[in-house]
Amino acid sequence: MDKNKIKLQKSIRSTLAKQAVDFLVPFISSVINLLTDKDLSLREVKINLKKLRITNIETKGQQIEVQSKILDFQIYILYVGVRNYIFKVEGLDHYAGFSFMETNKGMIVHDNIVDDSKLLAKDLKVLFSKNYKSPYPVTDIFLDFINSKSPLNK
Repeated sequence: MDKNKIKLQKSIRSTLAKQAVDFLVPFISSVINLLTDKDLSLREVKINLKKLRITNIETKGQQIEVQSKILDFQIYILYVGVRNYIFKVEGLDHYAGFSFMETNKGMIVHDNIVDDSKLLAKDLKVLFSKNYKSPYPVTDIFLDFINSKSPLNK
């Protein structure tokens, strides 16, 4: 490949990683804030997850379990209370290989959880790790997602 094509590919990857981070940082921060809010009841957690456009929420006794696809990411949540939760985000298609997981014990971010990890997964991990902090920025991409009338998630 010539230098111009390589430069264009890097530019496209950089743009896609930035867009993903602009969505993921406030989205993940919002979910974590919900899962760690000691003042919310199980019902309130479920209602607020729906406000974040998270679907397929199942309640079993005092436990919430979610397996949902949002944009190009698979979301998994197991919530048994403020001090007992698992929240996982895995990249699909373009972001295959990217993984974020947080529990009440800590957080881990990977870029190679599948055999055929995409280059974009590594770009996303690096940029996400630089930008994931508190307080998180509320981006236009995240606000457009939350406020859109048509369901972007499946």
